[in-house]
Amino acid sequence: MSSALWFARDTGNVEVRLVRYAPNCRMAFHSHDEHGVSIVLNGALVEETEQHSVAATAGWTVVKPAGTKHANRFGPEAATLLAITFRETIDEDEPGAWRWLNHPATYRAALRLLRWAKHGTHADRDDGLIELIASLRRPAFSRRELPWLRSVRSALEDPDQRESVGALAARAGVHPVYLARRFRGAFGCSLREFRRMAQLRRATQLILGTRRPLSEIAHRCGFADHSHMCRAFRVTAGINPTALRAS
Repeated sequence: MSSALWFARDTGNVEVRLVRYAPNCRMAFHSHDEHGVSIVLNGALVEETEQHSVAATAGWTVVKPAGTKHANRFGPEAATLLAITFRETIDEDEPGAWRWLNHPATYRAALRLLRWAKHGTHADRDDGLIELIASLRRPAFSRRELPWLRSVRSALEDPDQRESVGALAARAGVHPVYLARRFRGAFGCSLREFRRMAQLRRATQLILGTRRPLSEIAHRCGFADHSHMCRAFRVTAGINPTALRAS
């Protein structure tokens, strides 16, 4: 096992940590005394419990109740996780059963918590935690995900695709309004928000996992330029790419 704690911020009941795991790091079965939620910011891993195994990449979130026995195997590249520990069980904050999720709203909340963990206020913390917990309580989107919705999602995640909502609806064979309504019901956000979060997720991976120039990352992730990427990070996450890399 090899990991490095980049930073931690502790308020007594909640601790937020940014942890980097070395390539091919392995962790044998173990458990924690506190409830935890971890978001993969870059890299990949496989997590196993006694009954299940899940492969996760950037954007995925795990909800891990206290006492959950699990083992981890990280991929060939270093992985960075934002880990939130809840030391007390508060009714509205109860994380629930062990599960992995891929929700844009959860990833957005994680980026906002990252801002608080570095230099934010208690209001930033409270807003981020409320948004995070609310996103974890959304219905299981994947159970309502139709094949044509998966196709639309894939198109929005492709940095080379620039199709309008009308074009995506025509390809899916549905009305644009119906597409917008079903997409929000399935993924918890609009198509435009989903596309922006997909861009930010790709950019975060490259910012944390490489030393590429920010202008190059902006181009590779579908932003018009460096300034466009900076504005997207500030509006969505309250943190700019330079500060993110400085973590």
